Amino acid sequence: MKTNKTTIALALLVLATGLAWSAQTVNERHPVARGAEIDIANIAGSLTIVEWDAAEVQIEGTLGDGVEGLDVRIDDNGVSIQVEYDEDYHGKQVTQTVLTIRVPSSSPVSVETISSSIDVSGVRSALDLESVSGRISVKGMPESLDIENVSGAISVESAPDKTDLASVSGSITVGAAMGSLDAENVSGSIVIEGGTLAGADIETVSGNITCKAIPGPVGDIDMETMSGSITLVVDAGAVASYDIETFSGTIANDFGPEPKKLSKYTPEKELRFNTGSGGPSISLNSFSGTIKLLNR
Repeated sequence: MKTNKTTIALALLVLATGLAWSAQTVNERHPVARGAEIDIANIAGSLTIVEWDAAEVQIEGTLGDGVEGLDVRIDDNGVSIQVEYDEDYHGKQVTQTVLTIRVPSSSPVSVETISSSIDVSGVRSALDLESVSGRISVKGMPESLDIENVSGAISVESAPDKTDLASVSGSITVGAAMGSLDAENVSGSIVIEGGTLAGADIETVSGNITCKAIPGPVGDIDMETMSGSITLVVDAGAVASYDIETFSGTIANDFGPEPKKLSKYTPEKELRFNTGSGGPSISLNSFSGTIKLLNR
C-alpha cells in the first residue's frame, strides 16, 4: 500500500506546528521608568511575579500550546504584557504557559487571568489581581492589595491596611491582617489566622468565617453570614463592645453573659455586652449559622 506524499507532508506540518507551539521559550528584558505601572494578562498556565531592584522588566519561561507570542508594549503610562493566543486555538493544552516576571520595586502591578495561577512574592508596591479559576497567592507585604477571584483560592501572607478580597466559591486565607480588611465570599470560607484588625467588614452567604486576628483599639469589626458559621477568637480582657445576633442558629460564648431569646414566638437570639469603656465595636450576625466567641 502506497502512502500519499501530500498526506505525509501535511502530517509533518501539523506535528511541526504542535512542536513550535509547545517549545517557545521566552527571555526578554525591557527598561521601565521608575514607578511605571505593569499590566499583565494571560489565559491559562501560571504566572510568578517577583520584585527586583533593576529598572527593567524581565520575562522568562515557556509559552504553551496555542500561544502566538508575547505582546509587550511600553509607553509613558507603563508596560503592558499580554500572552496572545492563535485565533484557531481551542483550549486543548499539553504544554502550559509558565512565566516568571521580575518587576521594579517601585512599580504597581495589575494582573488579569482566566485559569492561570498567580504567585506574587516580595512585591512592595500596589497589587491588583483578578482571576476566574486560577489560584492566587501573595507573599510579602504590598503597599495595597485588591484581589478578585471566582472559584480559585486566595492566599495572602500579610494583608496591608485597606485590603479588599472577594471570591464566589474559592477559599480566602489571610496569614496576618495589618490594618483594615474587607473580605466577601459566597460559598467559600474566609480564614484570618492572625495579625491586628483596625476595622473589618467580612461577609459570606454559606461559607464559614474564622478570625483569630486581634481587634485593634479602634476600628469597628462587622462579620455577617446567612447559613455559615462565625468563629471569633479574642482576648477576654481586651476592651470592646459586642453585638451578636442570630435568627435560628446558636451562640456560644466563652466569656460574658449568656445569649437571650428575643421572643417566645421565634428562635431569634442576641447577646450584647461590653468588656470595658471604649475600644472597637464588634458585630457578629448570622441567620441560621452558629456563632462562637472564643477566649484566646
